[in-house]
Amino acid sequence: MSAAEEDVPLSAADEAVDEEELEAAEEEDEADDADEPRGKDKQVSRPKKTKKGNEGNKSIAFRSGLCFPVARFRKQLKEGGFAKRTAVGGAVYLTAVIEYVVAEILELAGNAAKEQKKSRIIPRHIQLAIRNDEELNKYMNNVTIQGGGVIPNIHTVLMPNRGGPAKGAAGASGSFSQEY
Repeated sequence: MSAAEEDVPLSAADEAVDEEELEAAEEEDEADDADEPRGKDKQVSRPKKTKKGNEGNKSIAFRSGLCFPVARFRKQLKEGGFAKRTAVGGAVYLTAVIEYVVAEILELAGNAAKEQKKSRIIPRHIQLAIRNDEELNKYMNNVTIQGGGVIPNIHTVLMPNRGGPAKGAAGASGSFSQEY
């Protein structure tokens, strides 16, 4: 359409014709969709009718934007006997904190796996991630990770001297044995 045609107002009859054409086209599309078989079994399935008031049936985890299940954490809080009553907000907060810590550990473990040119995270990578991070190491200092191994560390006393022994330190005999 040109700019001149857009400015021309449509009459009421023209608007009614346009609406009827749109409705007819929509009915044809719906009829075509209903005739085509869907799914694995090639059966025609009707779309489910949903109520408009049904929008509130979303989980707490979905509404709070979390991946971990808030309801399970709340259930464990109740069954754990930590308090007589628990609010939903407490479970959401706890879930968010645990999800954050897990995401942090997985990110650091993924970096450790990349450094070793591996595509899978193994317990060794988790161990390296936790022990190399100051805050996570402090938080999880009493945790033993099965299959994690130990952090590579050689004490400085065990390292060989770089400059060699001093001339007077060897004693008169020139040997390193203990002299009494």
